[in-house]
Amino acid sequence: MSGVLIGAAIWLAVALMVAVVLGRVSRRADREELGSTLNWDSSELDEAVQHD
Repeated sequence: MSGVLIGAAIWLAVALMVAVVLGRVSRRADREELGSTLNWDSSELDEAVQHD
C-alpha cells in the first residue's frame, strides 16, 4: 500500500512541475506578444473588416 502512496505522490509532484513550467511559458508568451510592435487596436480591425 505504501508503494501506491509513494507512486501517487511522485505523480502529483511531476504534474505540479509540468503545470508550473506550462504556466511560465504561457506568461512569457503573453508578455512577448503584448510587448510586440504590432498594433492590436480592435476598433481599427472592425473598420478594416467588411461585415455582411
